[in-house]
Amino acid sequence: MLRHGSLPNGVRLLDPLSLPGRLENKVAAQAAEIEQFTSDNQRFVAGNQALRQDLVAVQNEAQQLKAHIRSIQTESDIQIRVLVDKIGKREAHIRAAENVKEDLTQAHHEAQNLVRDRKELISKIRQASQELQTIRGDFKSLPDSEAELDDLRQEYKRLR
Repeated sequence: MLRHGSLPNGVRLLDPLSLPGRLENKVAAQAAEIEQFTSDNQRFVAGNQALRQDLVAVQNEAQQLKAHIRSIQTESDIQIRVLVDKIGKREAHIRAAENVKEDLTQAHHEAQNLVRDRKELISKIRQASQELQTIRGDFKSLPDSEAELDDLRQEYKRLR
């Protein structure tokens, strides 16, 4: 027995309005999905363009940095050469100063030797002066000694 509006088991009645409605819903969903894809694609394209611009900017900046690094390296090399030259000059100055120091040390030793020799000479001069004084004293007494000798000769002659 069938009731009105009921179908035997397993048989379904297709709603004629439901198929076009479902198709419209499906088309609307696909249109929304296409719009979403289009929007996503436009966003990706814009992002891609921004990334490309950023990449170009970064590459330019990298080139500028490389140029700056080369410039700094060149300046650094120049400064290093200048410092090496200064070090060489100062080392030469130090060697020259060491030579002067050695010369001064040698001159100091020579001066000490000269002072020692001077003291010896002063001592010898004092000794010679004393001997000279003794000789002068003896020489001054020589006329007296000659007179005494003459007196002794005369006395000797007389005693003879």
